[in-house]
Amino acid sequence: MINFYELIKDAAVQAGYKVPDGFSLSSPPKEEMGDLATNIAIIIAKNEGEKTTKVGEEILKKIKSPFIKSIKLVNPGFINIRFSDKYYQNALCDILSQGNDYGKGDIGKNKSVLVEYVSANPTGPLHIGNARGGPIGEVISNILSWLGYRVEREFYVNDVGAQIKKFGETLAYYYIVKNDSDYHFPDGGYPGEFLNQVSEEIQKDNSKEIEKLRDEQLVEFFIHHGLMITIRRIKKDLENLGINFDRFQYESDLINSEKTQKIVEDLKNKNSTVEREGAVWFSSKDYSDLEDRDSVLVRSDVEGTLTYFASDIAYHKDKFDRDFNQLIDVWGANHHGHVDRLKAALRSLGYDHNRLKIILYQNVRLKKDGETKQMGKRLGNFINISDLIEKLKVPADVFKYMIISQSSQNIIDFDLDLALEQSEKNPVYYLQYAHARICSILRNTDKNWK
Repeated sequence: MINFYELIKDAAVQAGYKVPDGFSLSSPPKEEMGDLATNIAIIIAKNEGEKTTKVGEEILKKIKSPFIKSIKLVNPGFINIRFSDKYYQNALCDILSQGNDYGKGDIGKNKSVLVEYVSANPTGPLHIGNARGGPIGEVISNILSWLGYRVEREFYVNDVGAQIKKFGETLAYYYIVKNDSDYHFPDGGYPGEFLNQVSEEIQKDNSKEIEKLRDEQLVEFFIHHGLMITIRRIKKDLENLGINFDRFQYESDLINSEKTQKIVEDLKNKNSTVEREGAVWFSSKDYSDLEDRDSVLVRSDVEGTLTYFASDIAYHKDKFDRDFNQLIDVWGANHHGHVDRLKAALRSLGYDHNRLKIILYQNVRLKKDGETKQMGKRLGNFINISDLIEKLKVPADVFKYMIISQSSQNIIDFDLDLALEQSEKNPVYYLQYAHARICSILRNTDKNWK
């Protein structure tokens, strides 16, 4: 295919002008203006003290191509180009000859990129809220691969910490309350039928072992078996969405391998910690908000519990040490306060934080029968991905399209009624119809050519 940028540059050189750096070539604001517009005449005229119309007219004289139907100079000096039929004929032949490889590029030059996305807490299944990062991360990964980058996809599993303790206490509650009706539901626990079902499954398969356990042992037992069930369920939900990962990284592995403990010592050696209220806090010249308790690295409890923040620094250090050219994280917007803190910690350790790009996405609300509701695991009112696809029969492509068709910066009202609609009201079915028509045209064209 013709390179119009080079064509215009050559015409300017032939007209006797010095070609400026970075002149634009783009679609005009209105379709009737043409297919392409360039400001090269405006920039040259300004640089050389010439009249814009004179420069534009001289360049026009030198532009010759069978792929151009018309070309004209318009105020205040733009050159507008309209493609010829020959251009479209050649473009179609080019598309057909390249097949599924059409549009691929090599600007990535095989540079390595690690994209981490979804990374939902394993305290329940994926639902249409915390799964939003899936289609976003998938699209980013696919586009980068298409452009010649070497992409790895990763899911970070937060399988330790306070939320996991509440998860285990919730599972244990459903066992204990059977024999003690006065036993209260744990503060900050996870309501809803899902964990009740998980607890019942654990009790059914491990009844004799559970009878021997008490208190913390009981909670730890439910945590261990509950995580196996929920993580397996999350992987199945991802499979239902057609989203695959190269690697699952577990927070517990970072702690068990002492990578998290070492990161705290490294930050201490860099004078990037302070002790306060019996805890170890991250603090540096770039970040010193000691009022934000999420800056704690080691808690003040007897065990000296390492925090999620400490493990996340260790996780990102591990990413850098794997020598990726670029790191991309796709996070929920509720993590926005974590961004500056994490990047400051990485700078303290000597890493180039510019190699880390963090994309935040907003919440998803459920809309049904015209009513919009906030969702959440602690609210116990979410719709699982598996229920969405298997029970409600919403195709995975419909869910993914409804996610990626809107900016990640906007809160989404996921319209369940629209997702189930099988008519032109549903944009996915419109796309499928267009695809079917294109396939029909190509089949008939193939027959006519033969």
